[in-house]
Amino acid sequence: MTEPPPAAGPSGRLLVIEDDDSLRRILRSALERAGHRVDDAEDGLVGAEKLGKGGYDVVLLDIGLPFIDGWRLLDILEGRRQPAVIVISARGDERDKVRALDLGADDYLTKPFGADELLARVRAVLRRVRGTAEAALVVRCGGVVVDLGARVVTRSGAEVRLSPTEYVLLAELARHPGVVMDHRTLLTRVWGPMYAGDRNYLRTFVQRLRRKLEFDPAEPEIVVTAGRRGYRFGPPAELGGQSAP
Repeated sequence: MTEPPPAAGPSGRLLVIEDDDSLRRILRSALERAGHRVDDAEDGLVGAEKLGKGGYDVVLLDIGLPFIDGWRLLDILEGRRQPAVIVISARGDERDKVRALDLGADDYLTKPFGADELLARVRAVLRRVRGTAEAALVVRCGGVVVDLGARVVTRSGAEVRLSPTEYVLLAELARHPGVVMDHRTLLTRVWGPMYAGDRNYLRTFVQRLRRKLEFDPAEPEIVVTAGRRGYRFGPPAELGGQSAP
């Protein structure tokens, strides 16, 4: 992986958990050149200890780690608001990718990859972690309340811990209550243009939202499938379910 020149964009505090010494050094160097503050761990045990101290925006996580593997670390991180997780793995099987996303990863990057792609994925995840200032808009559906200004979601009065990507997807739907958002629009707005055709990401994150928000995930009322067109937040809008631009 060759190192690019420093890139403009959001910077953050990152943790690289990778047991390949050479790759770990290359990743750290590339990320630091892009303006990020980087810590690293050579195995899952050290990674878990550093995660316990908190303070990271994004974790780059290998799956095949000594002592504690990446699957177990995803279990440990599940339900935390931060950090976001990008899995970096040589396992390119679609089942592994879906499993990682289902366990809470925000993105999945298959080795080998270039520095430009890595930095683009990190920038995209950081934008989701940081968010942008929004008007103090509160959207309600059933017992779920989405406070877009405070970036807080509650269900029956209790806060629901969402990953950065789960929140951004829900917020995108909640900004257009009752309106069908087509698959391509959601994928582009949440993950970026490079994901426009990857519906596995969308299906997996919709399922994760339903498990956390719906009273009966098998009969969703909050994040609703609109046939083959896409998804909407809550019941149809009074003027019909037109797809968002």
